[in-house]
Amino acid sequence: MSKDSELATAQNCVREKVVFEQYSWLFRITVLIIFLAGLGIRLYDLRDAPLDFHPTRQLYSALKARGMYYQNLETAPDWQRELAVEQWKTQGLIEPPLMERIAAIGYSIAGQEILWLPRLFSIIFWMMGGIALLLLSIEVAGKNGAVFSLLFYLFTPYLVIASRSFQPDPLMVSLMVFSIWALVRWQRVMTWKWAVSAGLLAGLAIFVKNVVVFPIAAAFLAVTVSQFKFPNIVKQKQVWSMAVLAIFPYLAFMTYGLFINGQLQSQFSLRFFPQLWLTAEFWLQWNGNISRVIGFVIFLVSILGTYLLVNTNRRIVIALFAGYFLYGLVLPYHISTHDYYQLPLVLPVALGLAALFELVIDSLRALKWQNFLIVITVASYFLLINAWDARVLLKKSNYANEVIFWQEMGAKFTRDDAVIGITQDYGYRFEYWGWHKIQNWMSSSDIALRELAGQELDMQALFDEQIAGKDFFLVTQLNELNAQPMVKQLLFNNYSVAEETDDYIIFDLHKAHP
Repeated sequence: MSKDSELATAQNCVREKVVFEQYSWLFRITVLIIFLAGLGIRLYDLRDAPLDFHPTRQLYSALKARGMYYQNLETAPDWQRELAVEQWKTQGLIEPPLMERIAAIGYSIAGQEILWLPRLFSIIFWMMGGIALLLLSIEVAGKNGAVFSLLFYLFTPYLVIASRSFQPDPLMVSLMVFSIWALVRWQRVMTWKWAVSAGLLAGLAIFVKNVVVFPIAAAFLAVTVSQFKFPNIVKQKQVWSMAVLAIFPYLAFMTYGLFINGQLQSQFSLRFFPQLWLTAEFWLQWNGNISRVIGFVIFLVSILGTYLLVNTNRRIVIALFAGYFLYGLVLPYHISTHDYYQLPLVLPVALGLAALFELVIDSLRALKWQNFLIVITVASYFLLINAWDARVLLKKSNYANEVIFWQEMGAKFTRDDAVIGITQDYGYRFEYWGWHKIQNWMSSSDIALRELAGQELDMQALFDEQIAGKDFFLVTQLNELNAQPMVKQLLFNNYSVAEETDDYIIFDLHKAHP
């Protein structure tokens, strides 16, 4: 047994147990209610189209999953199967298409494409992560803190929505939590079972989405350095085994994506912009995303709570925070513009909160019976208010009309029409529900990103190049068209409008403006 374990055991023996540590039945019932309520709120409005949370990313996965499913679907018309496979194959390779493959298998088992099925898989993965978080929080803080850590994880409104999304992040977070739990267990007992478990789980988390390598690597390094003196680290077979298991899965995927498939090469461009570090806007946007995902006060309080932990537990959580900060510096554009890039922060915040609430509840033992009432009231209030807020967010969004709109847009073109456009989500809505190919015209933010990277764009030449061979130019983002006055002028001055409403404009690229 490590010194940390011996210290924790001694502290538990001396300390008077209160609330959830005192009443095991209360702890079990409370945890069961939290999990059932957490699952229930996520199943609400399950069948709505996946446009409630970063629809571009979700529809990217939906197109890939549909192509995988239709590839061997003999009952589908040839044109539909070929189009679905083509739409899948033309999507760039970002991460290993694990969630997409799981969804496609689910479609095959169900016998039809059910778009809410991958949402259900994401929910299941997130809930499994909650089990790991509960076990981990008990390890590093105690049962009282673990309850509040779980409440944060399952009932923060943003996390409720994010955990339903068809993208790799819910699975990534879940595996991240499992890997750190296994790491803590390994640090306690130093057995091969936990060394292999920690390495495998870390490797799977990184494989699912590589950005999580920063906090995970920092945590593993913190534990290793705290357990062994530097000259002895290189002699530890278990440490080397964990490192190899953690690195190998993604290393194999990267080798495939870079040197065999080749599609992964583009993912390393337009990523690193250190000049952003020197701008106030970057830091303010990053802070805004943290506030949106976690809550600014909760974020700060969790940092304070981290320093209530002892020895290796504290080092692990500090390392997770530090790894997240390094990750943000390496990917400054994405960390400041994509709020879901903050999801690796969920674990250290949850553990920091566990430590804080463990201390607060422990200090209530002088109140005798009142401590029970205070803690249950606070926990219940947090659950009910946040669950209600999440329900409101889900209820007010109904995307049935969006699906109908894009189905109608697809019907306006023949299968042979070559279309380019300024449409929502890089054309994914048109492709998915309209069952039609479309070439996306860059948004103003895409143009700004390339200018930030030092690229110079000749808009006239680019326009002429991209409309060559196209039949129609579809615009459903009228504000985006107004944000690109040169493109707007080129279209209206040179081509006839085939159809126009308040929602869209279709330019006929074969007909010059009269």
